[in-house]
Amino acid sequence: MQSNDIAALFKAKDLKLTPQRAAVYKFLTENPVHPDVETIYNRVVKDNPSFSKTTVYNCLQALADRGLIIPVKIDESRIRYDANTVFHGHFICERCGEITDFDCAVENSRLEGFEIRRRDVYYSGLCDRCKNNFNFKE
Repeated sequence: MQSNDIAALFKAKDLKLTPQRAAVYKFLTENPVHPDVETIYNRVVKDNPSFSKTTVYNCLQALADRGLIIPVKIDESRIRYDANTVFHGHFICERCGEITDFDCAVENSRLEGFEIRRRDVYYSGLCDRCKNNFNFKE
């Protein structure tokens, strides 16, 4: 994603453009692997040595508050982040930990009268690679 595109998107979302926010958002859009804060920090600090982990946390919170990213809470040990904000589900492999996106649809007819603020669809199991490369018995 180009800097001009990021600037326009931030402006549309009424979010102040800072170099830190732009760097974190650019990393997330270019690396759709659902990274956690540690991964994001370790990558963006290489090009921005003045970054602190607190800066990354603050950037992620600001981006999430404006709907530019979503926190993925499928992993019990850490929060992952996703720049794909179109409604979709996540599958986490119980062996390798990789998270994969998938399309899904949810029927909301039974929720009339409720104000839905967030929808999460999570599955877990074994990805094709782990299922086929390991003799796994339950």
